[in-house]
Parts: sequence; structure tokens; C-alpha cells
Amino acid sequence: MKSTSISGKIFDTANIVFLLFLALITLYPFWHVLVGSILPYEEAIKSSFNLIPKKVSFEAYEYVFNKNTIVQSLLVSVFVTIAGSLYQLFITAITAYPLIKQDLPGRTTIFLFIIFTMFFSGGLIPYYLLIKNLGLVNNLAVMIIPAALSTYNMIVLKTFFQNIPIELEESAKMDGAGYMTIFFRIILPLSIPPLATIGLFIAVGQWNNWYQPMLFLNDKELWPLAMVLRDILINNNMALMHGVSYVSEDFMLADTIKNAVVMVSVVPIIIVYPFIQKHFVKGVMIGSIKS
Repeated sequence: MKSTSISGKIFDTANIVFLLFLALITLYPFWHVLVGSILPYEEAIKSSFNLIPKKVSFEAYEYVFNKNTIVQSLLVSVFVTIAGSLYQLFITAITAYPLIKQDLPGRTTIFLFIIFTMFFSGGLIPYYLLIKNLGLVNNLAVMIIPAALSTYNMIVLKTFFQNIPIELEESAKMDGAGYMTIFFRIILPLSIPPLATIGLFIAVGQWNNWYQPMLFLNDKELWPLAMVLRDILINNNMALMHGVSYVSEDFMLADTIKNAVVMVSVVPIIIVYPFIQKHFVKGVMIGSIKS
């Protein structure tokens, strides 16, 4: 509703200006990388600031997609993101559901053990030794299996499950449904908003995960796109430290290729977001209001 008073109009104008400024500083880095990825060599060397490109070249993208390493790493990232997100969502949901049952033996103790992991961990060296003893070093499963459960996500889902009317479960039990039937046919379909929200957070984390590959994946054929991008950035920085300003065989600046790889790594998540947006607001508000 528009304000009719002078003070209201000033407030509305100030809000519009502030939000436009916020949108500008948020979108500019993305625009800068996009423009940097489509600049031809002769334009890129003239200036580091190109708000609107005079010429456009997609040679950097052709270079990126002609590199088997980058294409393979993109496929690895897609697989790890999809498989890891579904796996974590399932483990998180099937852990949270029993913890809302008052008649579960040791429910409080189990919950406290899970909460304990939010504040304490074994440390990096014991973690590495554990992964090594499990045979997950140089195994793509190392990016999926160890991250089975996020305690924070489990608490969010548990809070949502507690707000589902108990009468739905009781009526299902009267019809002969068991716990697993209730979980898959009633609880999960009613939990789409929190599952979509948590799934988005998990997917973004999996897509951008380079730390675990750095620790456990020595075979470059198993590297995800985030790790390949990190390798490109480090190699570029090392070249600059040694006074080398190298250009690719296609006469493109290394920065142009780097920007193209960044765009390739960002676009899939941007494409996914609109499909989840309708559930996002409801999902992040879980537990904010209690009836």
C-alpha cells in the first residue's frame, strides 16, 4: 500500500534507492565476471574495467568445454551434488522423525549425542585416519558418505515434524499403516518446504566443495569442478608470483578462461534456484512462530 503523506513518500523513495543500490552491488560482481568471460583478447588487455563489452567472443567457453578435464569435473560435480543431496536429505529426515516420538527408548540421550557433534569433533588427523581406514581415499564416495547428517538440518526438520498434527498419524494407524508407510506417504509429502530449503543448502555446499577433494582425492579425474577452479586460480597466482604472464594457445588471457570457468560453475545453481524459490520462504521460517 502506497503512503500518501510526505514523510511516507520520502520513506518509500529512500527504501527504493537503498534496495536499488543493494541490488547493484550484489549483481555487479556477477556481471563483471560474465563480461570478463566474453571479452576477446584485444579488448581484455586494454582495461580491467569493462562495464559494457564492445565486442563479444565465446572462445573462452569453447576452450573450457573442449577441455576434457573441465567437462569431466562438471559431470562429477553434477553426480556428487544430486547423489549427496538426496542421500543427506534421506538420512536427515529418517533421523529426525523417530526423535519426535515420545515413546522412543533413550530419545533424549540419542538427541544429546547428536547435539554433541555440533560443538566437538575428533580433529583433522583422526578424521583423515578414519577416512583412510574406511577405504575412501581416492574414492568419489568420500564426498557423499561422511557428510550423511547435519545436526542443524536435523533440528530444523525435527521442529517441522513436531508441528504436523498427530491426528494424521493416528488416523493412518487406525487404517493399518505402519511407521514407514506413515513416514513415506504422509510425513515426507507434507514436508516439501523444509526439504526443498535444506536440499538447496546441501546442494550448494556439495557443488562448492573443494576441501574434501583436496584432502582425499589425489586422482585428478575424480576432481569436481570447484577443485578444478581452485587449481586454475592457484596456478594463475603462482605464475604471477614468478613474474610470468601467460596466455593460452588460443590467445586468451588466463583471466578470461578463469571467468568462463566461474560462470560454468555458477549457472547450474542459478538455474535450480527458481524451482525451489516457492518453498524457500516457508522453509526458512520453520520454528519462528509456535502455535
